[in-house]
Formats: sequence, structure tokens, C-alpha cells
Amino acid sequence: MRISIEKESGLSIYQQLVDQIVRKIQNGELLAGQKLPTVRELADELGIARGTVKHAYEELEHKGAIKMTRGRGTFVCELAAQELSHKNRAMNAIEQFLQEMESMNFSVQETQMLFNLKIRERMEADDSVCIVFVDCNPETLTNIINQISVIPNIESHKLLLEDALNQPFMLEDLADLVVTTSTHAAQLSSILTNKEKLIQVVTTPSSQTVARMATIGEQSVGILCASETFSHIIIRGMQSLDLPCRDVDTYYFSSAMDLESFLRHRDVLIVPNDYLLFCSRAQGDLIRRAGEEGKSIIRYNYQIDGGSFLNVQEKVESVRSAK
Repeated sequence: MRISIEKESGLSIYQQLVDQIVRKIQNGELLAGQKLPTVRELADELGIARGTVKHAYEELEHKGAIKMTRGRGTFVCELAAQELSHKNRAMNAIEQFLQEMESMNFSVQETQMLFNLKIRERMEADDSVCIVFVDCNPETLTNIINQISVIPNIESHKLLLEDALNQPFMLEDLADLVVTTSTHAAQLSSILTNKEKLIQVVTTPSSQTVARMATIGEQSVGILCASETFSHIIIRGMQSLDLPCRDVDTYYFSSAMDLESFLRHRDVLIVPNDYLLFCSRAQGDLIRRAGEEGKSIIRYNYQIDGGSFLNVQEKVESVRSAK
């Protein structure tokens, strides 16, 4: 069994073993019932610790991919080989579908919405209400979707304003209700045939966010986010509180700027509520480490206000009753 270990890789050796053995089962290189090398044999062959191989084998057995039997050896499980192969074929089919959609210039969000539309068509007695929230920045979209997803029996989607304007049929064909802020309401109204499905909402930082922001005082502040628009939202929020900050600067997750250096010179870090969705793993680790070292991290939760949320709930019930 040929295994390639990269000791300089950021991935642990044990995880490399697990991933490569699973891949060999998926592609048929390792067949059901095939015997694997012993822990000692594989460790000696790869020049790694036996404990590392044992850990990998135990993980694979936990996944149901292999079976270790004392006195007989370690074998590929028949059911695991079938399931992994089946899963692999399914993943390949999905990958081909995604490539086809990309070739037609559909975004990931649009593809997801169209796929869900077809799923809905196949479901019997579907009384769920499809809500599409549209905004110009991904951070606000994620916050709002998380908030409205608690409404029972809804199917919620997020769509960037640019995508909605370029592909208006996404709203016409899929959405029962379209939710947006007053800033974008006129633009969306101009492309909707049924304007009654459009709901305007008021967005505001949560009370917990405002309370945390009020404690900043005369400290240096670093804003970390994915979009310039969300940075401006945070800055306006700070200005409304009249905070006496020494200086404020923004770091965009797509920037080539050295994040470690940026963090070093900031006392307070303000990030989107779900910032890990927008940053790389390395960036997330640096932010977490900064918090462990004593820097204050404020998650900026920007959401629909109470009155708007009740209005959305009432609209959902109205649409559901009419179905």
C-alpha cells in the first residue's frame, strides 16, 4: 500500500494517513476484504511512530472503514467500501453539476437556490415559505439569515444585491417573500412583478453589541471584515455612540496585509458575528490567539429590529395560509 507522508505539511501525519486510506477505498485501490499492513509494518515503511499509525487505524475503524481483529489483522470493511464508493460517485455527480452551473455564470448562491427550488418541486404537500434576504454585503446577509431561520416552516436564502439585480428571475421564481432594507427596496421593487412579496426591514446592532461597544473607551480599534460596506456600518455605529477611540483602522480578510502585525497594534477587535465564515483558518487562529492574549474581541451582530421581525413573521403566516 503506497502512502505518501509530507512531514512539513500543516496537516498532521495521522490525518494524512486517514485521508489517504479513505481515498484509496473510494477509488477502488483498496478493495473490500483486503488486508492492510500491520501497525509495525506501516510505521517502519513510512519511518513514523507506531502510535501514529495505531491512532490512524483506530480512527478508520471508528469511521467503519476498516476492521481490526486481534490475531488475524486489519481488513477493509465490505460495507464501508460500498458506501464510500457510492458517496464518491455522488460527490462526482454534484461536482459535475456545479461545474455546469459555473459555465453558465451562476453564482454559488444562485445555484443553491435553483437546486432547492427543484427539491421543493419534488416534495409533496410542501407548505414551507421561501424567504430570500437581499443585501449588498455578506456579513449582514449571514446575520439576518441566522435570525429569521428560527421562524418555523420556512426555507431561508441569502442573495447579494448584485446577483439579485443581474438574475431577477431568482426572486420571481423562487421567493415567496423578499426581505431587504429600505436602502435597497426601490431597486428590488423595480425588478419584481409581484411587489407585494417585498418586505422592508430596519437593521440595527443588537443590544449586546451596543453594550460591548460602549465599553471601548480610549483604546485603539481594529475592524476586521469581508466587505467595505460592513466596515462602514460598524464605523457609523461607533460614531452614533460618540466613542473616544484613539484610532480606528480596518483589515479586510482578502487583504495581503500582515494580519499579525495589524492585531499587535490594536487593543479592541471588532469582527462580524460569524467572522469565521469569512476568514481563512490561519486568520481565525490569529484572532483567537489575540483574544487569549487579552485583546477585547467584539462580535458585531447586525440584525432586524423587533418590529421588523414581527412583520416578517406575520407575512410568513399570511403566505402560508394562502397556500
